[in-house]
Amino acid sequence: MDQRRWEDLDVDCLLIVLGKVGMESLLLGVPFVCKSWYKASLDPSFWQCLILPDFHDGFMVARFSYFAKNQFWIATPFYRKFIRQYRMSKYRFSMTGFVKLVVSRSCGNATSLSLPECSNRLLRLVANTCPSLKALTLPRNFVLRESSIIMELTEKLKHLESLSLGNDIDITEILSQISLHCKNFRRLDVFRASLCKDKALSIVKFVPNIEYLSLRRAIIRRCDLITILQGCRELVFLDVSGTGFDEGDHEISMFASHISNFRCKGLMHDKICGVKN
Repeated sequence: MDQRRWEDLDVDCLLIVLGKVGMESLLLGVPFVCKSWYKASLDPSFWQCLILPDFHDGFMVARFSYFAKNQFWIATPFYRKFIRQYRMSKYRFSMTGFVKLVVSRSCGNATSLSLPECSNRLLRLVANTCPSLKALTLPRNFVLRESSIIMELTEKLKHLESLSLGNDIDITEILSQISLHCKNFRRLDVFRASLCKDKALSIVKFVPNIEYLSLRRAIIRRCDLITILQGCRELVFLDVSGTGFDEGDHEISMFASHISNFRCKGLMHDKICGVKN
């Protein structure tokens, strides 16, 4: 009996199969089976959700100091394998070039993007090549260096619904621009934010209809949290875990009674506060 070759697999069946594999397989496995599989792997529909793996091994960075961050030998296995598969010099690899490659395969149809590393240059690339983007996640250690990049992002990403920030720098300006250009915006995630009165008020002022808000491990005063609870009445999810508030705080629970999923683990608590209507 003749053995069927991989390249003889029906195209429709192949597309169904490839639609179930992740980005790692589409980059490091599928293209190297045969030419027809490589061609099929370029279908833009497979590149709409782009969750890029972390570049550095966190354990290795912690062990070998801050200065090791620029060394490729502590890169995660995904990127080391990528360089081997594509026969690339590790000294020529750049995250900007990698993001360009991945984003280009979406042909402008990417709707979700999570970046392991970032720069203002990379954000401009995203804004120019991903006009359909609905969800953007920035790394926790990223700090915006130019406020002008905010204007460029929000003006071009008009479909943006969700934003995860590495910090709360310029959050007031970011939200002011989002309110002008991103009419469907409904989710904000800021890790370890330092939310003063003005920043809490900016959330209420610029995105009062926000539905999902995560402020894990934020530094926030009780009065400012109450400001958000009173001003954002459309919230269905709020995570203030690690902020010092917990399920025993009756006043906070009362103001959060309209939120179906309210997470308020205190610094020393394990339980999740489920406040229901």
